[in-house]
Amino acid sequence: MWVIFFIFGAIFGSAANALVDRLPKGKSWAAGRSVCDKCGQELGVADLIPLLSYLTLGGKCRYCHKKINTRNFLMELFMAAGFAAISYFSGLGIMGEAVVMGILWVTMIIFVMDAETMLVSDWMVVIWAVLVTVLNLPLTPSLVKEGGLGLLVAAGLIGGIWAVTRGKAMGAGDIEIAAVMGWWLGWPKVAVGLWLAFVLGGIYGAALLIQGRKKLKSRMAFGPWLVAGSWIGWIWGAQIVKLLIPNF
Repeated sequence: MWVIFFIFGAIFGSAANALVDRLPKGKSWAAGRSVCDKCGQELGVADLIPLLSYLTLGGKCRYCHKKINTRNFLMELFMAAGFAAISYFSGLGIMGEAVVMGILWVTMIIFVMDAETMLVSDWMVVIWAVLVTVLNLPLTPSLVKEGGLGLLVAAGLIGGIWAVTRGKAMGAGDIEIAAVMGWWLGWPKVAVGLWLAFVLGGIYGAALLIQGRKKLKSRMAFGPWLVAGSWIGWIWGAQIVKLLIPNF
């Protein structure tokens, strides 16, 4: 079964690539055929087979022979592996697995789009929130309380930083991501997710500074690290909380 989901994941990864390319330009995913980023040539079916086309073409455009963005292949591979892993390990049942796969798809679009353009799609964040709500059904009072508190803590922290720095350290999109992150993880797991987001973002930022690729006052996308913290917090957050606070 996981092999089937590997194939589906690669297909959805291809669709995610299309959205990452088109949403920042205000284009619909369904608007027209895909074209080469370098020469503008419309791509045929043989050029758009997930994973295989990139490998058989040697990572180059069939028409202009210029290098294809490696992100296209990596996104397809990551989504394929992610869908297969969810199918194999989650044990959530077919409906639960489908929702988690949807969350992976949406969050990867948010991750890559923000990393490349520093733009966050409101629609992707809304879809993420809806999928999280479906995953948590039925919404018991305990889940609503934990999710609501997580939302307030995460959105309050990121929103507070945004307000204090007047949007220089955080963007409005980061607040949206943090809100859904808090709703998904709930309290106290969201504290783990936020802490990891700041640690991972800090390490990455420090590496860029050391390499001279960024300056101290350069803007850097934080949304990707909130997404990464969300996933780590969802998978291992409870264990980390128990490790740090055994009697919690």
